[in-house]
Amino acid sequence: MYRVHGDKVIRRRTNYREENDIQKYTKILKEDFGNMCGYCGKDFNIIKCPYQKDHLIPEDIAKKVGRLDLLTDYNNLVYSCRVCNRNKWNNWPFDNVDKIHDDKVGFVDPATDEFDEHMMRDETGRIVPKTQVGNYMYKIFNFSNRLTEVWWKLSVISKEINEIDSILEKEETVDGLKQYWILHRQFDSFIESLKEANESI
Repeated sequence: MYRVHGDKVIRRRTNYREENDIQKYTKILKEDFGNMCGYCGKDFNIIKCPYQKDHLIPEDIAKKVGRLDLLTDYNNLVYSCRVCNRNKWNNWPFDNVDKIHDDKVGFVDPATDEFDEHMMRDETGRIVPKTQVGNYMYKIFNFSNRLTEVWWKLSVISKEINEIDSILEKEETVDGLKQYWILHRQFDSFIESLKEANESI
């Protein structure tokens, strides 16, 4: 089993200037989330696709309960791919913001250690739930119908290609070139899969 975010540890910084416009948080949110979707772990460094800022506690709920501070609270923002943001949108199982889950339904902040307790990747890289809350999120984000394992494999292959690049810069070897060729073929194959799947991933 693997972490959804792989070897990246996502944490929001605590030292930042408070803003009244969430667009002004774009740079630091991207940095804190490692340019990765907090929910599905999609790495925007590998493939360019639209990112968005999701409100962990949705805007509509925050307005409904009079917590307008949550609309621009940096700690309520999640760096997200468009697919995850659209799937989650205004989904919120409670009439209040006192809790984000009740051990059965709700959400877990991906910028916390607790996220790993609820969601993981299996040996193929597919995202799987570990708890009831994880299963709730799994359904909301529609992970069963998305190619989460392809993104994962792309991340792993990209990292291996970079490591081989470093080795080949120092010393070109036949074995190194063979491995490089194999990884590039796999990488190209996954890219084709993503092009066919388009926005559903």
